[in-house]
Amino acid sequence: MMSQTSGVLKDRGMHAACLVVSALTMRRVIGLRGAASLGRGPTRPRVARQPVAMMSEAGTYPFSAMDIRVGTFVDAWHHPDSEKLFVEMIDVGEGEPRQIVSGLRAYYSLEELENQRCLVVANLPKAKLAGVDSFGMVLCGSEGEKSKVEFIVPPDDAENGERVLCGDDDEPAMTPNQVKKKKIWTDVQPRLAVVDGLACFEGEPLATSAGPCRTASIQAGPIS
Repeated sequence: MMSQTSGVLKDRGMHAACLVVSALTMRRVIGLRGAASLGRGPTRPRVARQPVAMMSEAGTYPFSAMDIRVGTFVDAWHHPDSEKLFVEMIDVGEGEPRQIVSGLRAYYSLEELENQRCLVVANLPKAKLAGVDSFGMVLCGSEGEKSKVEFIVPPDDAENGERVLCGDDDEPAMTPNQVKKKKIWTDVQPRLAVVDGLACFEGEPLATSAGPCRTASIQAGPIS
């Protein structure tokens, strides 16, 4: 009696298992047919999408990403804690002069900085050099491993605050935060150079409405 009961239960269990397998098989077949009717294959597991780089590592940003302005020195003094630095006040057309710290004491005297015309990188993030805040950078050309350094100067008729452009590219400049985060200046700066006495970006002169910007005597070399 017990063996008959066990046999019946075993047969019922096998029958139930077969029904489950059949149901799963039918569900998969229906899923495949449904996918085929939509013109696509079986559903695949999703793969996390990788972030797309907005810019390549070098040579990507245009000159207009930087905000280069015409300026004139209105005051300057020796940095109190560094023998290499000047602290300068430069008029870039903002109402009040900008304070900029530059490592130019090996190349210029204080007297030579009086009313000196220059180009200022105006959208760099604030920096602190030897404890003094600096709100920009003065552009200079150099030659011979910086044995000679000269200001990049605008034409005499260029007004303080005028933006320096390269060709027809006058797109809005990036903010200081963007320049820092995206390392834009480190991308743009290596492509600046003095060519035949003219300040150039990728070989094209930098200019104001009054004409191109240049060095006093350096004919070729990097700009920084």
